[in-house]
Amino acid sequence: MLHPGMDSTLLRVTMEIFINDIPEEGLHETGQFAAAIFDLDPKDSIRVLGPVSYDVHIHAFEEIIAFYGQLRGAFQLQCGTCLEYVDYDADFSDWHSDLDIEEKQRSFVLEEVLREDFILNLPEHLRCDEIHEDRTCPKAALVEEVTESQDEEEPGGNPDAWKALDDL
Repeated sequence: MLHPGMDSTLLRVTMEIFINDIPEEGLHETGQFAAAIFDLDPKDSIRVLGPVSYDVHIHAFEEIIAFYGQLRGAFQLQCGTCLEYVDYDADFSDWHSDLDIEEKQRSFVLEEVLREDFILNLPEHLRCDEIHEDRTCPKAALVEEVTESQDEEEPGGNPDAWKALDDL
């Protein structure tokens, strides 16, 4: 929980929430976490461009902690085709998640929940022209060429391979 007089919109390093401190009507938290919570390798396909913000409602039940609200952050994602990085503004305005409560668990760290959910909600294996319609992926023509040549192949694959298998 926050210390008295502490502004909840400040960047925080860690925010441990004690389950027993969550009132029956729920807990509402807003603020930002530094990009450092992601601790990603510079070679990763995801780059965080700055702090991430959250506006989250937290409810404790017998066996789970339920979260819902909004997550926002600026990222760069690597195109799965040309491998260039493109800007991506993550805005998960209808975000929801839950956390199973382990036996004897007394608390959880909010950054860990948000970090995991940001990463899980970011698009995977995207093509840069899917994010930015005004962009043409530099390798798009190669992908289309391979796809077209696969479509032209006979159904059932290579007949010589099937004959060789039949001969066995």
